[in-house]
Amino acid sequence: MEKEMKLELEEKCAIVCAASKGLGKAIAKALIREGAKVLICARDEKNLQKTAEEIGAKWLAVDMTKEKDREKLAAEGLKILGKIDILVNNSGGPPVGKFESFTPQDWKDAFELNFLSFVHLTKLVLGGMKERGWGRIINMASYAALETVEGLILSHGIRPSVLTWTRALAREVAPFNIGVVAVCPGLFYTDRVKEIVKTRSQKEGRSAEEILKEWTSQIPMGRMGNPEELGDLVAFLSSPKASFITGSAIVIDGGIMKRLI
Repeated sequence: MEKEMKLELEEKCAIVCAASKGLGKAIAKALIREGAKVLICARDEKNLQKTAEEIGAKWLAVDMTKEKDREKLAAEGLKILGKIDILVNNSGGPPVGKFESFTPQDWKDAFELNFLSFVHLTKLVLGGMKERGWGRIINMASYAALETVEGLILSHGIRPSVLTWTRALAREVAPFNIGVVAVCPGLFYTDRVKEIVKTRSQKEGRSAEEILKEWTSQIPMGRMGNPEELGDLVAFLSSPKASFITGSAIVIDGGIMKRLI
C-alpha cells in the first residue's frame, strides 16, 4: 500500500480524464489516497466501472472527442462531486506512424482529442474555480512535446500547443488562485509504449523485447517509469503544497531527454 503524502487534498474534488487504465488510473488512485473525491471518465464503460470499483472513484463514460459528451461530463461531474476543484486533462496519444501515412482527418481527430478537448473542458469548469478562489488544472502532455521521437509526428504537431496554452492560461487565471501546469511523461510501460514498440518491431523486423531493451538503455536511470511515480507527481501538483507552481511544463522521464533548455 502506497504511503499517504499528506497533501491537504481532503475535501477537494477532482475529475481525471482517460482514467480507466494506465497513467490516468494511477493519477486517480493517488488523488484518492490523499483524500480527494474523484470522478474518472473514459470511453470504455466496462473497464471504467471496474477501475472505479477497484480504486474507490465515481465514474462516467464519455467520449472526449464529442462536444456534447464534454458538456455532459462537466454538468454531471458537478452534480456527482458537488464542486470541481481539480481537473486533470488527459487523453490517449494519437496514432503512431510516418507523416505521409496520415490523412487530414487524422490530424483533425488528434487535434480534437489531444488539444481541443482540454481547452473546452477547462472552459466548462473554470467558472466554478474562479468563484471559489481556488483550482488546479493539470494538462497531461508528453516528452514528445519537447523532443522528437520516431513515429510520433502527430504528437509533435499537437502536444506543443498544450504547453503554450498552459503557459498563457496560467497567467490569466493566477489572480484567482488557480494553478495550471503541464506534465510531460517520458517512457512508462503502458499500452501506449507497447503500441510504439509493436510498430517499430514490425517496421524493423526485430523483436519487441530487443526494442524495449534498447529503449530502456537510453534512459539514464536504466528503467521505464512506474505509473505510481507519475500519480504521486500529479497529486502533489494538484495540491495546496504546489501553490506557487504554475505555467510550467514538468518533465518526469528518468533523464531520457537530451535537450539543454
